[in-house]
Amino acid sequence: MDTHLMIGVAVMLGLIGIAASRDLLRRLREQQPQLVPIKVERPDPRAQRRDR
Repeated sequence: MDTHLMIGVAVMLGLIGIAASRDLLRRLREQQPQLVPIKVERPDPRAQRRDR
């Protein structure tokens, strides 16, 4: 088989794989529940220094 033909087939298969993975990831992202941020209070650093 010609080297250029083999390289062309490999590139085409790679592009098909990239397109398929992007489509799959897009569908999975739509099914994923939306995450809600949680507020966390940080302890006061001045209060930790008084303990020492």
